[in-house]
Parts: sequence; C-alpha cells; structure tokens
Amino acid sequence: MDQRRAASQILDMPHTKRATAVKDIFSSIAPYIDPLDTAFSFGLCHVWRRKVSSRIGRGKHVLDICTGTGELAKLILKRVGPEGSLAGVDFCEDMLQIARKKMEPIPANLSLIVSDARELPFPDGSFDAVTVSFGIRNVPDTVAALKEIRRVLRPGGRFYCLELTRPQRPCFIPFYKFYVFKIMPSVAKIITRNSLPYAYLPRSIEVFYSPEEFKGVMKSCGFSEVRASSLSMGVATIFSGTRN
Repeated sequence: MDQRRAASQILDMPHTKRATAVKDIFSSIAPYIDPLDTAFSFGLCHVWRRKVSSRIGRGKHVLDICTGTGELAKLILKRVGPEGSLAGVDFCEDMLQIARKKMEPIPANLSLIVSDARELPFPDGSFDAVTVSFGIRNVPDTVAALKEIRRVLRPGGRFYCLELTRPQRPCFIPFYKFYVFKIMPSVAKIITRNSLPYAYLPRSIEVFYSPEEFKGVMKSCGFSEVRASSLSMGVATIFSGTRN
C-alpha cells in the first residue's frame, strides 16, 4: 500500500485504533527520532524548544505531556531547578526508556510516567504550567486532551504548546511540501527501513488545525489570553493560554 495513503487511513481511524497505530509508529522510530528530528529540522527543533522552556520560571511545578524522549523535559528541568518539579508523561514506553537514560541519574524532582494525555493521573490544579512539544496533533481527541490539561493546571497556570504547523507564505509552500512529502519519507526509509512514520508526520500536520483554528479550540476548552507565535515562516508555532 502507498505509504501516504496508509498514513491517511491512520488519521481516519476511530480514536482507540488510531492511538494504537500512532503508538506503534513512535515505538518503531524511538531509537532514531532524535537525530532525524535534528536533521530534518536543520537543528531548529532545539531552538524552538528553548523558546518554550525560556517561559518557565524557577521553582515551578510543570507537567510535560507527550514528553517522548525528554528533549523539552531536559530543558525545563534546568529551568525549574531543585525547588521545582517536572512530571513527564507519554503513552509510548519505548520513548520514555530513552528519556530515562538521558536523565540518569533520575533526580528526585523528576517523574516519567506512561499515561494517555486524555486521562492524566493527577489531581485537579496540580501544576503551575503544562507543556507539550510536537505531540498534541498526535492525540486522537484534541479537545479531551485540552480539557485534561486545563483540569490539572492551577487557576492562573499557563499552557505552552509547540506544534508543527502549515506555512502560509505562497512562495514557500511548494518547497515545503516537496521536502516533507518526498524528501523526508525517502531519507527516513533508508535509515529506518520504514517510510510510514515520516509519511504520517506531514499528513498529520496537513490535517491538524490552522493556528487560528487551534486558538479557537483552546478558547472553547476554557483557556484565556490565548496567543500564537509563528516560528520559521510558520513551520512551527508556539501556542499559549491561561487557565481562568
């Protein structure tokens, strides 16, 4: 089957089946995802994550959902210091195993937990901030995840979401589409022997909300002061919002 068509079929699956398929995708590329992300983004993924982590203050208690291999979590842990804490959750154990190796020895103020973003294992109002990088579009029910994020935030707490988005500049779009739909899957297939994960990636971006649409969804889920900051000609966007 054509891998682009297979990726589209995953996105059309019912929520439970889609979650399983996406988990399988990330399990298959866990050993490769960090170097591939760096290469495919020309290192910009690290710049974007630093922009998110710079918004986190010392002593804060932070939840990082879809934490993956812990790239954003590492940066946030340094920002909060020993006075604060960080919980990282992800539904893929293979990704978390890599995160744990990066963090060794695991500090007392860090916990890494297997959990679905739609059913977070924390009491209401547990965190000063919730973050997510390149993960919210992979959650089958975005609204359910946003409502859970709002629930675990304390009143006045902030949500920061770094996500890949569709660029808007007409002159840039043809180059972008050729790169993400042709070059990336071809290179990934050589390295991982499987092009499906990087056929799924651009398709998941293509069907995700536009920045304006996602801002609207955040507001409908109870966030205020919702903002979107475009990065690198719109290839990525940082969304932020406050729990009332």
